[in-house]
Amino acid sequence: MSQLKTDTGQSIQKIGGWKAFLALLGPGFITAATVLGPGSITVSSKSGALLEYSILWAVLAAAIFMSTYTVIAGKIGCLNEESLLTLVSRNYGRWLAFLIGLCVFLITGGFQTGNNVGVGLAFDAMFGRGITLWACIFLAITLVFLWTSSNFYQMLEKIMMLMVILMIIAFVGNLFKITPDLGALAAGVVPTAPKMWGLVIAISATSFSIAGAAGQAYMVQGKGWRLGDLRKSNASALVGIAILCLLSMIIMITSAAVLAPKGIKVDSAVDMAVQLEPLLGPLAKWLFLLGLFAASFSSFVANAVLGGMMLSDGLGWGRTLNDRSVKVLSTILLVVSTLIAVVLKANPIQLIVVAQATTVLGAPLIAVVLLLLGNNKNVIGSFKNHPVTNVLAVLATVWLLYLSYSQLLELLK
Repeated sequence: MSQLKTDTGQSIQKIGGWKAFLALLGPGFITAATVLGPGSITVSSKSGALLEYSILWAVLAAAIFMSTYTVIAGKIGCLNEESLLTLVSRNYGRWLAFLIGLCVFLITGGFQTGNNVGVGLAFDAMFGRGITLWACIFLAITLVFLWTSSNFYQMLEKIMMLMVILMIIAFVGNLFKITPDLGALAAGVVPTAPKMWGLVIAISATSFSIAGAAGQAYMVQGKGWRLGDLRKSNASALVGIAILCLLSMIIMITSAAVLAPKGIKVDSAVDMAVQLEPLLGPLAKWLFLLGLFAASFSSFVANAVLGGMMLSDGLGWGRTLNDRSVKVLSTILLVVSTLIAVVLKANPIQLIVVAQATTVLGAPLIAVVLLLLGNNKNVIGSFKNHPVTNVLAVLATVWLLYLSYSQLLELLK
């Protein structure tokens, strides 16, 4: 049996006000920032423009499923000294730990391609010079950040919080200036057969990242949280995913209310910026592009580190954010995804949508293993999943299987 954490002492000093609140939410913010990238903004905007409110239910379902698995992963992290994939190796074999690490590496690679394009789109729209130049500049900045930081978790946490807060400011204000169709909005949260399954796959993939959920196990351990911090872990996960879900839904609603009536199909970053014009007028372009950059860069860093960390752990090489093996593999992920983004000459908006959709491949395996660990007494002792948690996790896994099957059929066409 793996060694469960039994220290119930508080990992966070008692401080008041917003500092205590932000300290509590650190891992959840990182998990949300990992998922909330340019893909979330682009796919939500395109979905609202083309399908209006009709697939809001997909975002809501993704949030429930994402929260379920993030809570399970956080519990595993809080209750064990060993890392997630060390536990997988110990209980099910090193081969499975490596396979999961590789799946996460490839999934985050798909997200990372979209992040590169998102950074390039934002700065190309503001200053010109092309997507390739800006993607390469921010690759260099990220590599410097990755290799020179001596306290990587704390720095990552602060940057992710700042970026998510910028996203909230950029989009929530506009909600009060639009007049959505409340009847259609209410109908949109009820599941119906969509006209475009490709967008449902993409919005589900970008809102329900099983790789991001698994990363919560590493984030809480990086925070030093233990058994006594289990409630903090749950709160962190739920609030972080709630923020992600609400922002995605707000973007989809504003896009449906503003872009759809104008017939804008979202083929560029400037098209997406139009949805902020009711609040900001001519300044909409600049604030939107700032938000797009914030989402891109926050996810840019977090995704690369998550992919490198879990593949390194799966190989048994190292599992902390400061291990050299993690930095090397993260660097490979960053460089290769940048090359893919700049070499492919497809429409950048369409490339982001396709990159998000392909991330569901391999996700069901990760979900099944997390579900097994969450019910394994050797891993979580008496803290087995609640029956409701298991039901939601099984539904989430079935949904991932269906999405993966649908995406595979799309790729084979």
